Amino acid sequence: MDSPRLSIIIATWNAGSTLERCLASVVGQSFREWELLISDGGSTDDTMAVVERHSRNVAWTRSGEDKGIYDAWNLALEHAKGHYVCFLGADDALHSPHALQEIFASIGNVDYDLVTLRGQLRDGGWNAKQVFGSSWMASGLPRHMNICHPGMLHRLTLFKKYGLFDTSYKVAADLDFLLRLPNSLRALHIPQVAVDVQDEGISRSRFWLRIKERRQVHASLTGVGPVKAWLYWADKAWRRPIALLLGLPH
Repeated sequence: MDSPRLSIIIATWNAGSTLERCLASVVGQSFREWELLISDGGSTDDTMAVVERHSRNVAWTRSGEDKGIYDAWNLALEHAKGHYVCFLGADDALHSPHALQEIFASIGNVDYDLVTLRGQLRDGGWNAKQVFGSSWMASGLPRHMNICHPGMLHRLTLFKKYGLFDTSYKVAADLDFLLRLPNSLRALHIPQVAVDVQDEGISRSRFWLRIKERRQVHASLTGVGPVKAWLYWADKAWRRPIALLLGLPH
């Protein structure tokens, strides 16, 4: 498809145990105006064998050394042709076969910059946990990051205007990118679950690295600065034991 409405980008590295589920959720969509791009970091398991089984549905793929997930995303973005772009983790999945159909029915003919949605957290056994994901305006940025980034639609031209992901970050480059965007963007929020997110990805499992990098992002912002950045960090740090005790997201 020369001009698909959506480019779906998946970064992989030794993801053979979960990638089949992710790809099956994409190729089984009733909405078909998408292209699939897979950027692999040089997997040594059967990840690329899974990709090969789905090759007729993959518009672009590569496998080789990279600098992590954000570098993999950047490499794929150079080949994306969709009006919108979304990113899925190799251990995530679209929530239902009609998820994309429902999203684009809500979009209609309006040209949004961002389309946010809700995600269903799932544990390692794929059991449902919390539902999360707020709108662009209610996201709590910069202090909080309440947006469901997996599956969120970004207009491709945003990356041309505001730059790619900063690969110096390992888990917070998505926050860094979103904070470059102006509040005046035209955004749509679809308050329904559209994506299942496994609660064991690097950005969720490495709590201390996540809040460290977010502190670095906040410290670089003119409207926040180093002092507030440390206060934001401390607020997250002291809440973690309570969240763990109550089984809440943190």
